[in-house]
Amino acid sequence: MQYWRADEWFCVSRVTGPRHNMLRMRLSGGSQAAPTVERLPPAGSCAHAALDEHSLVASVLHGVADANAQLGTSLCVTHIGYVANDTKPEAVYAFLASKLIEHFRTAGELQVD
Repeated sequence: MQYWRADEWFCVSRVTGPRHNMLRMRLSGGSQAAPTVERLPPAGSCAHAALDEHSLVASVLHGVADANAQLGTSLCVTHIGYVANDTKPEAVYAFLASKLIEHFRTAGELQVD
């Protein structure tokens, strides 16, 4: 997996053979409200069944809740970005969200407003 920051966005991507997923999130402290969701333009020329955005968001929030419970953090997601032609299943976004928080916390780079 690859992790990076782009301004206020925390980002992770994972490519495993024909499957590829990218997630970017903006995080803050406080209570979780419905995040703003941005479907980013397709990357490359591959075409897959469309991701179910509702399931993707639920998976991201579940992954962040798991990370909060494991790491003793209290983060919430304000914005989610994903690539329109990334691959299913949407459940992988829970894993990506959790690992993203774990990575940036371990690196000491998880400062949020």
